[in-house]
Amino acid sequence: MKNLIKCVVTSLLIGVYGMIVAPSGVADTPPVVAPSVAIIDSGLNTALFAGSIVDEVCILEYSLCPNGKNLMDGVGAANTGVQTNMTLTHGNEMASIITKVNPAIKIIPIRIVGITTAGNPYIYSNTAVKQGLDWVLANRVKYNIQAVNVSQGKIFAGCTLPAGTQADIDALRAANVAVIAATGNDSNRTSMMSIACAPGVISIGATDNPDPGSSGKSYDPTAKPYIARYSNGNASTSFYLNARWYTLQPNGKQKFMVGTSNATAAFTGWWTLNYKGSIVATYQYLVGTATVASNDWLTGKYLFVPSNLLG
Repeated sequence: MKNLIKCVVTSLLIGVYGMIVAPSGVADTPPVVAPSVAIIDSGLNTALFAGSIVDEVCILEYSLCPNGKNLMDGVGAANTGVQTNMTLTHGNEMASIITKVNPAIKIIPIRIVGITTAGNPYIYSNTAVKQGLDWVLANRVKYNIQAVNVSQGKIFAGCTLPAGTQADIDALRAANVAVIAATGNDSNRTSMMSIACAPGVISIGATDNPDPGSSGKSYDPTAKPYIARYSNGNASTSFYLNARWYTLQPNGKQKFMVGTSNATAAFTGWWTLNYKGSIVATYQYLVGTATVASNDWLTGKYLFVPSNLLG
């Protein structure tokens, strides 16, 4: 009879509270969700990141997700398989750099680029980026999202953003979810791409030593950091990082790439690797570790990522 009462009480506790109370009367601690990063980009070959992906999202403006709708959340949503178009390989490259810098971080690819039957990208805009931020805001607790990586955008006069974007950025910042975005590669020394130019966004420009080309030379960790001539930036740019990376392609091979997108992905990985519990604490810590990089037009804070992570 006592055992029957015990079973009934336990069943009631599970049904009402969704938990089992330990003999001491203290509830079991719910499992900790591993921290993750949302990558708003072109999707990726999910088979290459099987151990890192915790969810997939598809948000398309001018085409349809695998479920036949403009929005999909779940397995297959961001999978683009093996692609060769540079726009369509971009998300794969970002994920590869982030997970190189921080192999423990979990990722959520948010695909905003559709694919035509000919294997080309559909057009897309910052409206899809804004919708991606909406999704992150709604799911940040569920997936313990620490940061959003956005290596997309365009220079718009006055840092024009779709309605509601700034509100999303502000809400995410208040919740200690960093929005990290690339400044762009237009050699603009006064403006950055939207959304990197928006208040509250951590904007990332590129350094590009030992030479300004795309020869495939590995980054020289002993060279004086030099802001890449192609990198957009101004006095408000948050940080500059190495932009020379060998990136994993959807076919599983490595390819040498340069650009502020690479620097941004490296920063996102570095941010999560050095996370101090809040945006303010982490940002202050990174500022304290930064040195100075410059070129003929720009000067800014440079973060060094150890060379053993560059492979």
